[in-house]
Amino acid sequence: MQEMAIKIDQSFIDGMVKMFTLDGGLTNEQKVSGFADDIVLIHRCLEDIFAISLSQGSRNYYDIFHFSPIKIHVSFSLHGGNGDYATSFPMNIINTFLQSVGVVLTDVQDVVFRLGYFERGSCFYNHRQLQSEIIRHYSSQAIKQMYVLVLGLDVLGNPFGLIAGVAEGITSLFYEPYQGAVQGPEEFAEGLTLGVRSLLGHAVGGAAGAVSRITGTIGKGLAVLTMDDDYQKKRRENRSKRPADLSEGLARGGKGLVMGVFDGVTGIVRKPVEGAKQEGVEGFFKGLGKGLIGVVTRPTSGVIDFASSSFEGIKRVAEMSDEVHLLRPHRFLHSDGIVRPYIHQQAVGNSILKELEKGKYTLTDTYVAHMVIRKEGKHVLIATSRRVMVVIKGDILGQWTIDLEIPWTDFKEPPSVSSRGIVMTLKEKQQKSGFSNLFSSKKSERVIMYQDRKLAEWVVGKMREAINKYH
Repeated sequence: MQEMAIKIDQSFIDGMVKMFTLDGGLTNEQKVSGFADDIVLIHRCLEDIFAISLSQGSRNYYDIFHFSPIKIHVSFSLHGGNGDYATSFPMNIINTFLQSVGVVLTDVQDVVFRLGYFERGSCFYNHRQLQSEIIRHYSSQAIKQMYVLVLGLDVLGNPFGLIAGVAEGITSLFYEPYQGAVQGPEEFAEGLTLGVRSLLGHAVGGAAGAVSRITGTIGKGLAVLTMDDDYQKKRRENRSKRPADLSEGLARGGKGLVMGVFDGVTGIVRKPVEGAKQEGVEGFFKGLGKGLIGVVTRPTSGVIDFASSSFEGIKRVAEMSDEVHLLRPHRFLHSDGIVRPYIHQQAVGNSILKELEKGKYTLTDTYVAHMVIRKEGKHVLIATSRRVMVVIKGDILGQWTIDLEIPWTDFKEPPSVSSRGIVMTLKEKQQKSGFSNLFSSKKSERVIMYQDRKLAEWVVGKMREAINKYH
């Protein structure tokens, strides 16, 4: 059995319990019938029961029955539990507080369970007996590994992982020079360098990773206290991307800190207004409560996340591990769902569309075409089924942001290519000003410069097809 990773949250457990739980429970008639069956079994002779059990399954002879050792990476989060039942607002606050405490105390990430092999030989078993033996074996193995789960809690900084990492570094300190000494003096020096680097990387990186886990778990608990699902979702999306180095960790942490303070201050006004629009007077007071709580929790969570991202960056630098990247972007699938030959340009353009506004446009738009409009490759014109956009890639975080967006409904005439660039004629009411220096404007015209005229003509042709097909 190959090495595997299991990630579970509370919502998954709630769903499984709900699926295997009877909706209405047992009726009185079912209880009486079951009780009568139990009475009959009590008065049966043990020999009869044994004979019945033997007749229910044939016994097979196993010369050798072997399961290899199993290695499992376990991650669990209390966050995500659904609240299908209605509760009052004060009770909601209590449940949220208890959940935030539970998130802090129960979250584990990438804890490694090692279960020993299972083997039986030269024996007879029926199906039930063999199943019982397997369950008993792996249950005992899991109980023996419980210390790994306790010492792997994020709130403790996963000390088991830290110790295992340092032990691996010490092993490399002796193993790498030994391997090099067998081959020659130069290889011995190289092996010694690798061993020392591995030890320092695991020690420093492990310590920084432990602090990052502790602060990240506390920040997650504070995010739950905000009672804002959108804020928690954005935070999870930002935290899911590990920084490649220290500078990226500081940049992401700083952005989270600034946005936490900004959201906390503006939430005092924004949350009551949103609540009033959704639920009237009751929603207004709920929003007011969320806004007041967010003034404290969001900036505090931002400060803690800043520390967590910084230490995560230190860990990546100390470990000197290579970031794993995709060899190519994911294949672009058209709306008809047919898998066609892989086209790199379509895959790149669709990946950019997915990154815009955290995937907002993937729900409404379909990728059509794109082209790079500047040599450095950070300015891209992208056409979809609903609009044309110019997007820019940030220098620090590498995120794509929208610099210009024009829906097809705003076009007065189909776009065209001239010596000046791609010309887009808009309706008079859509005249705008203040675009970046990428564009030149004359009344209702927008002109986007290009590098390759043939590519520009191809993109304009796709834009015309999209206008005719979708509008």
